[in-house]
Amino acid sequence: MLLNRFIVSCLFFLLTISAIDVNSYSSIKQYRDALIARLLLKSWRKKVEEQRVRFFDRLPQSVESRYTTTQVISYRGYPSEIHHVTTDDGYIIELHRIPPRGTAKKVVFLQHGVMQSSGTWLVNPSSRSLAILLADQSYDVWLGNFRGNRYSRKHTTLDPNSEQYWKFSWDQIGNYDIPAVINYILKETSQPKLTYIGHSLGCGVFFIAMVLHPELNAKIDLMVGLAPLSSFAHFDGIFRMLTPFSNPIENFLEFTRARVILDSDVRGKYLFDLACEQTYSQARFCRDVFIFVCGPNRDNIDPALIPVINENFMTGTSVAVIAQFAQNYNAGDVFQAYDYGREGNLQKYGSTKPYQYDLTKVTAPVYVFSGNADRIVTPKDVDWLLTKLSNLKGSTRFFEYNHLDFIWGTDVKERLYDNILTLLS
Repeated sequence: MLLNRFIVSCLFFLLTISAIDVNSYSSIKQYRDALIARLLLKSWRKKVEEQRVRFFDRLPQSVESRYTTTQVISYRGYPSEIHHVTTDDGYIIELHRIPPRGTAKKVVFLQHGVMQSSGTWLVNPSSRSLAILLADQSYDVWLGNFRGNRYSRKHTTLDPNSEQYWKFSWDQIGNYDIPAVINYILKETSQPKLTYIGHSLGCGVFFIAMVLHPELNAKIDLMVGLAPLSSFAHFDGIFRMLTPFSNPIENFLEFTRARVILDSDVRGKYLFDLACEQTYSQARFCRDVFIFVCGPNRDNIDPALIPVINENFMTGTSVAVIAQFAQNYNAGDVFQAYDYGREGNLQKYGSTKPYQYDLTKVTAPVYVFSGNADRIVTPKDVDWLLTKLSNLKGSTRFFEYNHLDFIWGTDVKERLYDNILTLLS
């Protein structure tokens, strides 16, 4: 049956072909040519669309991603200065200043968090950059850098390539760097007090400084804590799974003579550029990695800023600084100094356990801003801090904010910085 149908179909096709005259054949040829043209046009349009998508997916390259902090300040039309402060233990800290135009209202010092630099306050455009907003309001703005980051990697006697240079933790930053910087700025500006604004560990080292140097409290007009680090017991980031292994990891790094870590210079910088900074798709992916670690609210960080963020992220620190996060997580609801182990603690603190910072000794006025979606400095840890501060002036919690919104959020000017400017005035 199928064979018969096939034969009939073939005969019908042959009869049809034999009945076509020359003019009809010409029409078929024209139809074929038109069909081929349409297929080629469709293919061309598809390629154009693919190229269009690729073209518009390209991430614009900001010149600021290649600039230093002071170059960014100058590029935006503001005066800038570089200052160097030598601590009592010989570390040379670089400060960046936006001097006031005319008479300054107040002196304001901004201290970044871990793995960052002074440039983190300039990642956002000027319209929502805290450093620039303060400068526009005639404040004398100073930007700090932690010892060991790319701007503060100098010492009076130690070689930054030596192991000895990198033997510091939160404790040394709080005990030496912050007091030296505060006293230097006040001397340079001839002012009796300054306003201190810190983010994350930038707050933690402030608390350490105030506890160990009680006289400094009288030199602080107001301390504004953004996602302020103290207790780390309820840290909820993905890396908490590594905290039980902090000692063997640290021992391994010491065995391999690791010095600076989390430093994106050279190879890391090239990797960031290759993986995050070519297209919007890549930038959104890298933005989402940040969000995954630090907490939800992904749409509040502009992917176009990723190249500038990367320039000011992972700028180098010591193994002990990172290990101290794990130690405080494992210790529970305390804010403690670096744990040297049983024997080391006996030599350092006269006790088998690390020294615990008594936050009730922070008598400087403090105002706290925190985020309910923060996986790094969690609401529970902030609540613990609020019960310890003896001169708390107020606290505001943003329901949607994660750890990064306080410095890089798209709505940070209206939600947060306007409030800070009101507090300062």
